[in-house]
Amino acid sequence: MLATSILAIVDTDRLVRGVEGLTAGPYHITLTRMTETEIRAYVTNGDGKTYNVTLTNGRSLCGCGDSMFRGKTCKHAAVALALYTIRQPQTAGKPEGEATPKPSNLKLAKVRRAA
Repeated sequence: MLATSILAIVDTDRLVRGVEGLTAGPYHITLTRMTETEIRAYVTNGDGKTYNVTLTNGRSLCGCGDSMFRGKTCKHAAVALALYTIRQPQTAGKPEGEATPKPSNLKLAKVRRAA
């Protein structure tokens, strides 16, 4: 699972701050894409700044200074997104606002040929 691979490599202090931010409620996460190999989302922190976050197997990408300049897994984005996907597995597969597709009708019917 992508989320657990990210959490396995994050620094303890960033993990603690990410947990605090996610449980206290200042982070807002909007999933934009989720596949078996990638999770993408917009993460808004308590200051109202929004970051594009991408999680892949063993790697996180974020537009924040912590991630960009230090090359670290940041607390407010990747950690919060990884924890969010673990806590919300039933909704994490669909981006917010995406409608549930209706199943296709594959029932076969008889067709009369013209003579």
